[in-house]
Amino acid sequence: MKKAYQLLYRRNLYLWLGGLVFHWSLFVILFRHLRLFAEPVPSLVLLTQTLDGILQNLFPLIYVTDFFIVAALFYLTLRRLRDSQLRYLSLPSDYFALFLLLGVVSSGLLMLLVFKVDLVKAKGLMVKLFAFQPVNPEGMGLIFYIHLFLASVLIAYFPFSKLMHMAGVFLSPTRNLKNDSRMMRHINPWNDKDKVKFHTYEEYEDEFRQSMKEAGIPVEKE
Repeated sequence: MKKAYQLLYRRNLYLWLGGLVFHWSLFVILFRHLRLFAEPVPSLVLLTQTLDGILQNLFPLIYVTDFFIVAALFYLTLRRLRDSQLRYLSLPSDYFALFLLLGVVSSGLLMLLVFKVDLVKAKGLMVKLFAFQPVNPEGMGLIFYIHLFLASVLIAYFPFSKLMHMAGVFLSPTRNLKNDSRMMRHINPWNDKDKVKFHTYEEYEDEFRQSMKEAGIPVEKE
């Protein structure tokens, strides 16, 4: 007797919100940091910094995205730790990426709120680094170099990690190829036909047709 399976789908609005807040906050923070590399600073960067610091009349030196990105990272980390199923599926690389991002953000906030750093000297150092003429300005403090080190590790780690999923915007098959896999069979030219076992859509639908119909998924054959 075959076991009946039911396909279940549910929305995770909190995950969607946490991911959205994190990505947009990170984008704004990176965009604000352009002021450390450009001279003169583009007017759009200055406008973004002004809008992001709209709460500075109440909380000096605090940016809105600072609150948002910390809250989003803590939520994404706690979600992975508290959910037993997600924790079982998690790899060390998943935690490494989260803790590395938390380290970069935390050290940046410490520079902003506790261990003050001379931004003029910091900008001079970054401009010299990009010109391959590094200097060692005095009085920068240990926390600045910790932040710079963690940010450098993140930049080096980024292309080889799951964080590179942003490339999917440009490389997604559903965006760049015709979505006609039900009508047309697409075969990888480098696949060895004798070694690769193919599972066509027709075979897939024959196997799961009843479950698909129960879940409301359209099928080609009734």
